[in-house]
Amino acid sequence: MAEGSDVNYWSLVTIIGPLLLLAVIAWAVLRSKKRGAEMNQRETEEGTRRLYQKEQEAHENEPGSGL
Repeated sequence: MAEGSDVNYWSLVTIIGPLLLLAVIAWAVLRSKKRGAEMNQRETEEGTRRLYQKEQEAHENEPGSGL
């Protein structure tokens, strides 16, 4: 393998690598913002109520749970 081809390979890696990383991070941020906008306050509160109900049902037969 010629030394010149190694230089070209590493040049591509150092240029394309950060660009690819930037593209993936941008995609993740945009996807995250979209999902955040879809969840509204009502859905959040309903999910919390379901979670608390499950927790209560799981522990209702334990000693000292008759508070």
